Amino acid sequence: MDTAAAVALFVLTLQNISVPIMMRLARTTSGGGNMGNAYCIPVLVCFQEVFKIVFSIGLLVREQGGLNQAIGMINQEILLKPKTTLKLGVPALCYFIQNNCQQLANSYLPAAVYAVTYQGKTLVVALMSVLMLNKKLQMFRWVAIAGLAVGVAMVQCAKAPDNASKEYAGSEFLVGLTYAVTAASMSGFAGVYFEKMIKKSQPGTKSQQPSLWIRNIQLAIFTLFIGVPTVYTSASFDAADPLRGFDGVVWGLGLNNAVGGLLVALVVKYADNILKCFSNAMSTVIGTFVCIPLFGFEPSWLFAVGACVVLSSALLYGEAIKFPYPQCDRILFDVPKAAEPEDVEKTLEEGEKIATPAEVEMEERK
Repeated sequence: MDTAAAVALFVLTLQNISVPIMMRLARTTSGGGNMGNAYCIPVLVCFQEVFKIVFSIGLLVREQGGLNQAIGMINQEILLKPKTTLKLGVPALCYFIQNNCQQLANSYLPAAVYAVTYQGKTLVVALMSVLMLNKKLQMFRWVAIAGLAVGVAMVQCAKAPDNASKEYAGSEFLVGLTYAVTAASMSGFAGVYFEKMIKKSQPGTKSQQPSLWIRNIQLAIFTLFIGVPTVYTSASFDAADPLRGFDGVVWGLGLNNAVGGLLVALVVKYADNILKCFSNAMSTVIGTFVCIPLFGFEPSWLFAVGACVVLSSALLYGEAIKFPYPQCDRILFDVPKAAEPEDVEKTLEEGEKIATPAEVEMEERK
């Protein structure tokens, strides 16, 4: 592992550890919780997107080599391509729902329980990748998906409390679980949709994909369009004091979430998927131990077993650990798909013969 990858892994791990802890602090201390001075979550989400736009523009200026070049890129990729920009409305809506549900979940769930439950987004990403991207998954990845489902279920059955959650009834724990599952589902779906959009090339063109910072600016702008009206319809919004409940922890949470969205993009440049899986696993384990003295978290044996199953499954899915049997690398449910029009056109240009469906079936039977 080189120095850049080590630094990226260290920073990402710290950020992953801090997110659920800061959310729990913000929702259970004087700046949050179910008290009368609770901050308005949609207001914080909108500030996150403003921070993200500012950071993305700064990174775009650095990438393009100047402010004028960055402005030209924004004009070319955002203003002159309205159809492409509009397509980002779907993941923007999903991310807005995710950000709200994350903080609502931390109002009811201990930070450690939330962190483990949120790992279930890997399950959503896997299923959506199969359905939306036609990805083929090996047997060991399906085993990992099943393990994730079982492990998350065990963690929820354990109902390990902390000092704040002891005051809640069982129904409120279920509310927190619902918010956590919704956040994980929105995150998984939006991520796969975003990946599909980025990878799908325009027919008849060979143009290079736009900067990732451009995409982040587009997403943040759409989120603001969705978030601002939501603020004024939120029951927790106080028009006389829109920043009610905003203390140092809440502002820190907003900055941390904004930086975290950009950090993932930077980590992709230096670290591979295995390192990211290790980072997620380490942050969940370390975060659980931090929650014990910080929040009075009381993990049970069922929580410990479930957490181990979830983390092992996540590492297995990311190929950080492997089965010793080659048969586990076999792809399941591999259904041949029809040739895409651009593939047919390319094949005809190269003078190759295209097999008919009947010929394909005969070849498979051989």
